[in-house]
Amino acid sequence: MAPDESVLNVNANGNLPQDGPSSAGAGKASAVVRVLLADDHALLRDGIRPFLTDLGEHVEIMEAVDFDSALAQASEHSPDLLLLDLKMPGMAGVETVSAFRKACPEVPVVIITGQVLREDVLRAMELGASGYLPKAMSGASFVHALRLILSGQPYFSAHLLSPGGGDGEAAQAQHHGGRFADLTNREIQVLSLLVRGESNKEIGLHLGLTEITVKSHMRSIFKKIGAANRTQAVAMAIQHGISA
Repeated sequence: MAPDESVLNVNANGNLPQDGPSSAGAGKASAVVRVLLADDHALLRDGIRPFLTDLGEHVEIMEAVDFDSALAQASEHSPDLLLLDLKMPGMAGVETVSAFRKACPEVPVVIITGQVLREDVLRAMELGASGYLPKAMSGASFVHALRLILSGQPYFSAHLLSPGGGDGEAAQAQHHGGRFADLTNREIQVLSLLVRGESNKEIGLHLGLTEITVKSHMRSIFKKIGAANRTQAVAMAIQHGISA
């Protein structure tokens, strides 16, 4: 089955909807954000947990270490976000997404995985997952992707959906086609630091540029990629495979 274009339009084209975040996600910054982190590796959970606290002023994190406990908690508590490892005990690969979608259809299911396979990404979309995130992505990119998902927008990197996208180093390589093709190397550097969350002053110090020069690069980047502001530029960059 071919991916639904209504799912792809935000991420594959690099566009954000003009109406802004959905009403369901608009209040996340002030409300309690409940996240269920389902992964059987304690070290990975410990590494992810600090980034989850950046999703809102108040973040409640639940944890599960296998399929049964993850499904039970998701069904009972109906969290705002479910982060699901495909390799936990009891899991049946990407097909397990359907069990969570059936048990708690209102909960966005986000796959976090160390092995990225294009066919799994496409199948996850078909089954109704809201995102597919490689564990190797940067923390800043991870947080931005989750914020998009909480706002009601699915996140599937355009690079992972392209032929040849997926496993290994290629999954993390920068992919600058389309509207990003006209960016200069310096603009790519500036945009990468923006994705990392650096301010204009920090970007200038990092690259040896004045803040005025950084602002000039920003204006040029926004114009070339069609971004209205920093937040949209970061979202589009992440969706296009530009990482911090």
